Order: sequence, then C-alpha cells, then structure tokens
Amino acid sequence: MLNKVWGSRTRRGRASMSPEDGFEGIFAKHKEVRQITEIEGLRQNAENSQKAIQLLETRLKEESAKRSSLEELAAKVKVLEAENESLKTFIQESSSKETKARKELSEKHDRDKAELIDKLEKSQGRVLSVISKNRVLEEEAEAIDKLIFPSLGFEWSKEANLKRTEAYEEARISIDAFVWALSRVITLSLKKAKTTVIDTMTNLMQQVPEFIKDWQKS
Repeated sequence: MLNKVWGSRTRRGRASMSPEDGFEGIFAKHKEVRQITEIEGLRQNAENSQKAIQLLETRLKEESAKRSSLEELAAKVKVLEAENESLKTFIQESSSKETKARKELSEKHDRDKAELIDKLEKSQGRVLSVISKNRVLEEEAEAIDKLIFPSLGFEWSKEANLKRTEAYEEARISIDAFVWALSRVITLSLKKAKTTVIDTMTNLMQQVPEFIKDWQKS
C-alpha cells in the first residue's frame, strides 16, 4: 500500500530530484488508491447485495413453500370440516330413523299384546261357556239316566260300572225284540184285517230303535 501511495524507493529518489513531478505522482497515486478503494467497496457492496438478494430469495422460497403447505392444510381442514358435517347429518338422520323404528316397533308390540290379551280373554270366555254348557248337559243327562235306568232294570249311580251307552244298547236290543214280537203278533192276529192305521203303527214301532240310536248320538 505504501508503495502504491508513495511509490518505490527508486521512484521516490526520482521524485526527489523533481518536486513538482513528485507531488503530482503522489496525488495521482492517492487518487488511484482512492478509486481502487471505492471500487473495492462497491464490489464488496455488490457482493453483499447479491448475498442479501440470494438470502431474500431463499427466504421467499421458504415462505412460499410454507404458504403452500398452509394452503394445503387449510384445504384439508375444509375437507375434514365438510366430512364432519356430513357425518353429523348422517348420525342425526340415523338416530331419527332408529327412534322412529323403535317407536313403531313398540306401538306394534303394544297392539299385538292387546290383541293377544283380547283373544285370550275371548278364548277363556268360550272355554268357560263350553264348560258351563257341558255341566248343564251332564246334569240333564244324569237326570235322564235317573229316569231311564230304573225303567230298564238298572240301578243308577255315578260310581256304577255300567256305562250309559251299554245300558242304552241293551235297552235298544230289548226294544227291538219287543217291537219284533209285537209286530209278529199284530201280523198274525190281524192278517186278514189289516188297516192303514195298523200298518202305520207297525212302521212307527220298527223305527223306535233308530230313534234311540239318534238320541244316543246327540
């Protein structure tokens, strides 16, 4: 730097020989050094500016990338919010449908239960009515047995071993025999003097066993 400002010793020696030339050389060198320093400063400033620009560009890229990420994240958040709303709507609709279905099922269960209770009550009433009618019929049958059994020569009792059908069957056989014998007597006695009345009586007597059978079935 001293050589640039003051020059080499050879130049200084020459300058000492010419003062005016020496001062001019000094000023020229000083100007040159100042220009070089300014150029160096400008170059350094340019480098620093370039580095600052590069750093700024890097930051801008990073910020842009972050902004893109934020925008993507915001878009995802919107999608999730829409899906959440859709899910809420679906859950509400499902809950409403389930509540309605449960209500309808409960109402149907109540109706079926009421119908079943009504049918059971009616069935129970019919059963009680049949039981009552059977008791009445049994009492009537016992009253008839009490009248018929002695006339047939049997002793009637609830504990009797002889069943009603057996007693009536024996009575029917006896009546058949009686009717047959009676018809034979009438035929022989009035063979030559048959009348319409006698024929009618004979036919009626022959139908008595059938009447007894019908009565037993009823």
